[in-house]
Amino acid sequence: MKAATMFKKTSALSAGRTVLLALSLMVPFFTGAASGQALNMDGQSGIFFQPWAEVVAAPHNKLGAPTVSFHIVDAGPVAGDYLNVGVEEGFGNWLEFGFTRNNHTDGGDPTISPLFNFAGMNIFNVKAKIIPGGAHKLKYVPAVSVGGVLRTNDPFVVQSVQQKNATNGDVYGVASELFAFGKKVAFLATGGVRGTNAQKYGYGGNTVDWEARAFGGLAFPIPIKNAILVSPTIEIDQEPRYIKYVPTAHMPTDLIYAVRVSRYPDSKWSFDIGTGHVGANLAPGINIKVNNAIAFASDFRF
Repeated sequence: MKAATMFKKTSALSAGRTVLLALSLMVPFFTGAASGQALNMDGQSGIFFQPWAEVVAAPHNKLGAPTVSFHIVDAGPVAGDYLNVGVEEGFGNWLEFGFTRNNHTDGGDPTISPLFNFAGMNIFNVKAKIIPGGAHKLKYVPAVSVGGVLRTNDPFVVQSVQQKNATNGDVYGVASELFAFGKKVAFLATGGVRGTNAQKYGYGGNTVDWEARAFGGLAFPIPIKNAILVSPTIEIDQEPRYIKYVPTAHMPTDLIYAVRVSRYPDSKWSFDIGTGHVGANLAPGINIKVNNAIAFASDFRF
């Protein structure tokens, strides 16, 4: 019974995070100035969970103005709400780094919610763009970046089992490319591979061991009256199969749908809303009930 409840907790957190990540994926990409301003749940420029290859804009060989972000996920009455506040700094239009604080409001289920009613975790990130988009004057050379995420004081799942917090993280490579057809038709394709020992980006605790997981997404930016960009998005994140300390549960791949509205063409601000399929029945008798979680996000660049 305890393992089942722990799984519910893990998946609920994961679901919330997955939805958030999808929202982030909808970043405006119709112009170079619009790329890299939206931050994901880890605080780096990207979709809702996964990163993309662009970075926070900054002058040549100088630090840029910071970008701040706020994410909230309503993961239902059992898991409660998840809130992330982050700040990201860019350097030279090739490097970004930042910090995000994750917080959690308690769920209301007297039996299950106490297993994941924890304060949250600390998230540090860094990413370097090693190949700019269109390098060597080749139109369809994608931007390519490498990066990493470190999560400390992660209480999810492990706190319930071991009465201590965990540390986990990701290392990854990602490529992103905008395909434009005329002035008003375009789509952004992004994808990569991450090595991780975090389940559901840390919201489901740790995995049994490090694993390589694929991720990818598509966004369809639509400019409206040269003032606003609306971007429907779909994101897919392959998750590790197992959760440490809860061997019976199997975690599904995350599938997220979202829409972003941002200022065009500079993407100085953006607002997101989305939902996703993160997981329901993880094992016989274990239903986390978070497949219809709702997430909101906002970003502002100073």
